[in-house]
Formats: sequence, C-alpha cells, structure tokens
Amino acid sequence: MDDQQFDKRMALLKKSYDRMELQLNPDNVFKQIEEEKDEEALPKQSNTAQQKHALKWQKPAVWIASVASVLLVGLLVSFYTLNQQENTHSEQTQDIPDEKAVEEEVADYLTKKFNSKKEDIRKELKVTKDELEAFDFIKNANSMLDFYLTTNLHLKLTDENYVEIMEENIMNRLITPKRSLEKIKTFRNLSFEESFAVYSNYVISVEELERFYSKLLEPYQQQLKEKDDVKQYPSDLQAIIEAANNQYMELKTDGNGVFYFKANPIDGEFAPQYINQLHPDVFGYFEYLKMGYLLLADDLRYTREETARSLKIMERTLLADVNADSTDYKLLQETYKNTWVVLLLGTKQYPAIANDGQPNRDYMKFLEEVASGKYGEVMQKTAATILGELQQTQHSATLSQLTPYDIWTILLQTRQETAGTINDSDFNVVDMNESRIAQIKGIYEQYKNNNDEAIINQLHPINIASLYLYAVTIDDKEMQNALLTPDAEVDASMLQTIQSLDVFSQLGEYNGIIPTVAARVAIGSQEKYGRQFLIKFSKSEEGYYRITAIMD
Repeated sequence: MDDQQFDKRMALLKKSYDRMELQLNPDNVFKQIEEEKDEEALPKQSNTAQQKHALKWQKPAVWIASVASVLLVGLLVSFYTLNQQENTHSEQTQDIPDEKAVEEEVADYLTKKFNSKKEDIRKELKVTKDELEAFDFIKNANSMLDFYLTTNLHLKLTDENYVEIMEENIMNRLITPKRSLEKIKTFRNLSFEESFAVYSNYVISVEELERFYSKLLEPYQQQLKEKDDVKQYPSDLQAIIEAANNQYMELKTDGNGVFYFKANPIDGEFAPQYINQLHPDVFGYFEYLKMGYLLLADDLRYTREETARSLKIMERTLLADVNADSTDYKLLQETYKNTWVVLLLGTKQYPAIANDGQPNRDYMKFLEEVASGKYGEVMQKTAATILGELQQTQHSATLSQLTPYDIWTILLQTRQETAGTINDSDFNVVDMNESRIAQIKGIYEQYKNNNDEAIINQLHPINIASLYLYAVTIDDKEMQNALLTPDAEVDASMLQTIQSLDVFSQLGEYNGIIPTVAARVAIGSQEKYGRQFLIKFSKSEEGYYRITAIMD
C-alpha cells in the first residue's frame, strides 16, 4: 500500500465515523450517563415501569458506543501499522538496488579505465591484441582486476580509500619499462626505497619484452648481419627496432653473432635524461638485469675488466641495501661472490698462472688494479694479500683456499655485520655444554699455572675463541690481550658485559682464508646480547692463530 492509498482509506473512515448517529458519539454517551445519575438523585416520582424502560435502553447504548469506539481506534491503528511496515519494506528493497548499482558503477569504471590503458600499451608496444593478451604481465594484471571485482566488492565499498587503493594496485601491474621510469619525472631526487619501488615496477615486464622483441628478429638475422644502417632495413624490422628502442632496449650480438635486444636504461644509448634522479645505490639491480649471468660454464661471459666493473656497481648496492633477506638481494649476492672467486682463481681465457708455473703478468696487473680500489673496496685487502704472496713465493695460500663464502664474509665485514646463522654446511659446530665449559676452564688453569705461551700457540681457533670468552666472563684482561693481535679490532661492547658462558649455546668454526668462529647466543639471552658474535682470526708465519676482530 502506498501513501496515496493510505490517505484515501483514512479519509473514507473519517467520513463514516462522522456519519454515525449522534447517540453513538462517545461524548454524548458519557453526557447522558451523567444526566441519568442526576435523575436518580431526584425524588422517585416516576413509576417503576418507566425506570425499567430507561435502564433497559441505556445499557445497550453505552456498550454499543464503547465497542464501536474501540473497534474504530483499533482499525485505525491496524491501518497505520500496516502502512509503516509496507513503507519500511519498500525502503529496504530500494536500498539493495542502490548498493548493487554502486558496485556495478565501480566495476564498470575500473574495467573501462583498465581496458583503455591496455589499449594504450598495445599501441605503445606496436603489437596485436592477441600478442598483448599473451604476455604474462598482462595476464597477471587481468587476474588482479578479476580478483578485486569478484572478492566481496560490495562489503569493501564502505571504506572510502578502498577503491583508490584497489585502482592503484591494479594499474601498477599494467605497466611497461618506459611507463615505470617515466614516473620519476615528477620527482627531484628519490630515496633508495623510492628508487627500489621504481625498479620493482620496471622489472615486471622488461625481461619478457626483451625475449619477445628478440624473437621477432629471428627472420631478419641475415639482413642484420649484412647491413648496419637501420634505414636500409625492411619497414617491419624498422618498426620492431623502434618499438624496442622505445623501451630503452639496444641491439646486441652474442658470442655466436646472433642479434638480440637488451634494455639499458641507466647508461645506454636510449637512457632517459632523468634517470639520475634515481638513487645510485639501486643501480646494482639494474646492472644485473642488463648483464645477466656473468659466468658461462667455468669461464667469463664478458671480458675480465667488464665483469669487474659490473661487480663494482653491484657491490655498492650490496653494501647499501638493508633488505638483505630479499630475493633480489640474495640473487645479487650469489652473482657477486661466485664471480669474484672465478676472477681471482683465474679461468682458461684469463689464467692466474702461466704455462711456466709463474704468475701470469696480465693477472698480476689485474690484482694490482683490484688492490688499488679500481673495482671496489671489498676485495682490496684480499687482492693485496694474494699479490704479496705471489710476489714473494710465486704461490698464494690465500688464493688456494678462497671460497665464495669467504667473499661473502668479507662483504659482511665491510657492512659491519655478522655472517648470519651458524649452520653445519659452513661451520664445524659444537655445543656449549657443561663438558665443553669444563674443558675451557681446564685449558685456562693450565695456562695460568705454567704461564707458557706454547699452550696457546697449539690451540685451534675454536679453542682460542672459547678461552677468550671465558676470560671475558671472569674479567681477565691479561688473558684477553694474550689472545688478540696487536692491531685487533674489537667492536663488540655487549660482549664485555657477559658474566657466564651459559649465555652461549653453540660455537661454530669456519676454516677458510679468514678463519672465523661464530658464538651463538642462547635464545633466552638474544634479546639482551643479540643473535651471535663473530670472531675472526689470522695465522702467523709460524702457524699460530690469534684474534684479529670481534663483531656483534
């Protein structure tokens, strides 16, 4: 029932009520009752028959009027209640279409904007619709759009920021290398975090597009080899090259003379002028994308100098980025440490030792350049050590023991960090239990009673480290100094506050070019002292170990 029908019903009821006999009017009825009471108070002059006749008529009249009034009020209330329920139901049914309409409007808006941007990208890349839809980065963007539009969208539209966040997330997946870097135009100088966010968007599509455009070159390989002038190429090939160049990609050839595309937005031919607004500490990630794998089987993919220059750029990022647990960082780290080992050990193309058994002259010159800092700071000391050993004896013990883990340890030391968690693959691990503690105390007592340095000289790094830690807990400075080299760097202030060996749970010994002992702190004490202490050693010419550095 709508409002009009209700008003008509009420008007009819009012007319019916007004037309009722006056004697049924409640006011008249009650007035009559009062008059009859007054009459009863008068002297009884009327005869009995008349009184009986009046009473006989009055009682039904009162009851009829009362019942009629009650029924009328009840009828009016019923009509009002019914109308209110119908109006409420009508409002509720109207709310549902409104919510649905908003949801459809948002979905339609996002879909249209998404498809419009996709069409712009298709034109930018100079591809067909089928080719565009075949790209993985487009498929991923499509999936993200579907996810947002089909996952309880109506429940989230109450959040004012949700649509804005949803739109940003969807559109960020729909991006090309060119569009990702164009975003930095509006900024002055970006922080490392902002620059890494740009890199993260850049990497979404760049490698897939490199493969796509490189594959398009397959029918034109012979023409590319015969002619250098792009203007002499067929129009289709020119269009491919133009589209790739637009994404900062350069035409390259591999070792077999096959042409391919490789993006180089940092210092390439088509690099944008505003690229230097990125923080330089992020360039190592772009460098890795540009160079790819630096090793090819057991040899170098590029020249020794090109490889070392590339590693220097990666080194800066490895030293600066605090997110050492990220996948990108770990990939860069693996490339860095494995490639440096190959560079220093030498390869078939770039041997360290000549056929006559003497150090290769070119190799020695390369070591001098590394030691001078030409290719970064991390490998300077190691290169200088190897160079000195080769110059003196034509043999380097440091070089013969060099491993990727050593490179990583040196890098971490440069970052002033510890080498991570002790694990069995890198260390010989022993538990710091009662038996071990008793053994350490026994060595200490033996040395103090005899005051014989020969007792210390015969110890391995793990025993020297244990003895040093015990000396710290009992505040024996003389013992501590006897175990350190004169120029030792002890950068572990919290270590000096430890008063019991029970603080430690394990000791791990690593025997590389830099012998290292990692002292792991028990879980219950890690909040106070940190996860572990890293103790580094050097070996004297006589073969004795002493502590050269300690870090938290």
